Amino acid sequence: MHSIRIRKSNLIRHTATSAKWLAIAFAAISPILTSGGSASAQEPAPIVVVSAHVISEFPNGIRFIVTAHGDNEISSIAVRFRIGLQPRGVYEYLDFKPGGNTHAEVFWRTNTAQSYIPPETIITYHYEISDSAGNVVTTDPGELIYEDVRLTWNRVSEGPVTVAYHGPVKTRAQSVLRVILETLEIMGPVLGAGIDDPIRVVMYNNQKEMLEALPPRSATVGRELVTQGQAFNTVGTLIILAGGQLALGTASHEVTHILNHRAGHS
Repeated sequence: MHSIRIRKSNLIRHTATSAKWLAIAFAAISPILTSGGSASAQEPAPIVVVSAHVISEFPNGIRFIVTAHGDNEISSIAVRFRIGLQPRGVYEYLDFKPGGNTHAEVFWRTNTAQSYIPPETIITYHYEISDSAGNVVTTDPGELIYEDVRLTWNRVSEGPVTVAYHGPVKTRAQSVLRVILETLEIMGPVLGAGIDDPIRVVMYNNQKEMLEALPPRSATVGRELVTQGQAFNTVGTLIILAGGQLALGTASHEVTHILNHRAGHS
C-alpha cells in the first residue's frame, strides 16, 4: 500500500504561497467583475406609446386612436392596416396637435359604396410614430374584428371558418359551419382553390338587421329584393340571412363564390 507523506513545513509554505497568488489574481480580476457585474441603467425611450387601439363603429366606420409622449415634439402618427385578406394595405395619418404629449385620432368611414367593409372582417393594423429628432417607433401588430356593434355576438369555429351569430340560434350557426366545411372539402379540389385561408361568416336573423349591414344601395332595391346572402371575395367574408329555410344552401353557394375567386386569382 502506497502513501504520500508531506512535511508540515512544506505544507505551510505551499499554502502561504497559494494564498498569495490567489490574492494577486483576485485583485487583477476584481475591476472586471465590478464593471461587468451591475447592468447600466437603460436609456429612456425617446417616444413612449401610452395606448394604441381601434374601435369598431359599424356600419359607419373604424376609429383609430393613439396616445403618446416623448422628449421631442411628435411630428407624425400614422396607421397601416389591412382589410381581411386583401393583399394591399392602407396608410393613413392621424389628426393631432403637435407637441410632446399627444392624443391622435382618425375615423375611417365605411358607409359609402367605395369604402364599405363587411361586418366580421378582420382588420390587422399597427402604428408608426415619429418625432422632430428623427426617432420612429412602430407598435406591435394588432387585430380588430370589425363587428356590427348594434348586436351582441357569439361565435363557433372549426378549421379556417368562423361563424358569428346572435340570439338563441347556436344550432343553426353550427349547421352553417358544418355545411361550409363540407363545401370547402368538395369544391376546393374541383376548382383548384386553396381552402386554408380564413373565412368569416356573419348570420343575421331577419331581413331588417341584414339590410342595414349590406353595402349602401337605393331604398327601392332594398324594398323590392330580399338578399339571402352575399360574399365579399377579396376579404374572405360572407353575410347570410339565417332566419329562412335557404340558409344552408345560401351558405354553400356564397362560399363557392369565394373559392372561385381564389382559384381565379391565385
